[in-house]
Amino acid sequence: MTYLVAAALKNDLAAIRQSSPEVWRQVRRYNLPVQLTLAAAFEVTNAASADPARVAVVSLAPCQPGSADLYRWGQVVTAGMVNGNLGDTRMNPTQTLHAVDNLAMSAFAIRYGNHAYCLGLGGAAGQAWAGLEAVQERLAAGQETEALLMAGDQDCAEDWANGTGVALLFSASPKPYGPLGQSVRLVAVERQRRPHPDSTRPHAAAGLCGLLSALAAHDREGAALSYAVPLEDSDGVDAVTVRMEVSR
Repeated sequence: MTYLVAAALKNDLAAIRQSSPEVWRQVRRYNLPVQLTLAAAFEVTNAASADPARVAVVSLAPCQPGSADLYRWGQVVTAGMVNGNLGDTRMNPTQTLHAVDNLAMSAFAIRYGNHAYCLGLGGAAGQAWAGLEAVQERLAAGQETEALLMAGDQDCAEDWANGTGVALLFSASPKPYGPLGQSVRLVAVERQRRPHPDSTRPHAAAGLCGLLSALAAHDREGAALSYAVPLEDSDGVDAVTVRMEVSR
């Protein structure tokens, strides 16, 4: 069995800096998607029953990676190559982190000394549903008792861009899901081949945010929730339906 026990969504860095200065201190060096992802992951980890070092971690890399600082440095290098002068191409060493796809997963593992199962996915549309499948497989096999699924992305790698980070904590044992006060069981992730490659919107976090919104609107105790993933949040190959059950 796989139960959703906690979730967090973050999209405001200013709020994180003000309300959680310790979290901000830990994430400030990273790019926007990773900052928001880690802030969400740190929050849901507080609901874990197991030692965070033993929680399985599945992380989705952003589809819009990097940072404005990193791309500005790239423009300096490119201009220097054209002009034949690479004398002033020094980079802030922390900016090299902004090109690491599995940065959120690595930073989380270091923060909690996590040596459990870790899987990095991402860089393409629809990876959230593969992440859900991986979480369900690990917990069903009894290899871990809890698993974290986290993702973050941004509109583009610019200073003005909006970003979103989301984290979901799952357990093999039934526990109330905070916002509903009821248990939420992940029943299945179903796929049906229906290619629509031009309909996708590559964004690592959007699909999971949509799922959480559908769950928040589902207030019928004991009723099954059948969430048909919008084509834009799919991988462009499969039509995905996430089936969940809400009960006491």
